[in-house]
Amino acid sequence: RKERGQNIRRRVDSWARTLKVHPRQVRIQEMPRKWGSCSAAGTVTLAADLSGRPESFQDFVIVHELLHLRFKNHGRLFKLFMTAYIPDWREIELLK
Repeated sequence: RKERGQNIRRRVDSWARTLKVHPRQVRIQEMPRKWGSCSAAGTVTLAADLSGRPESFQDFVIVHELLHLRFKNHGRLFKLFMTAYIPDWREIELLK
């Protein structure tokens, strides 16, 4: 379980460098109702069971939450960046 969390953290670190964002903290914990969140203070929280999902879905969730460090809502710029980095994000989102 710890190893799976470390894999998610590595993916977050890699995507944070790519997106040029700096989360204040990254937490991995049980989240029964959603896959991730991003607080106004810059804490990104990801669901512990995300590691059991396909990597494409993991990337979708990670990029989605990290982009909230730049864009607070799901507006036009947020969607443009999602499309730039995860071109099929709309299809992946349906798998939630």
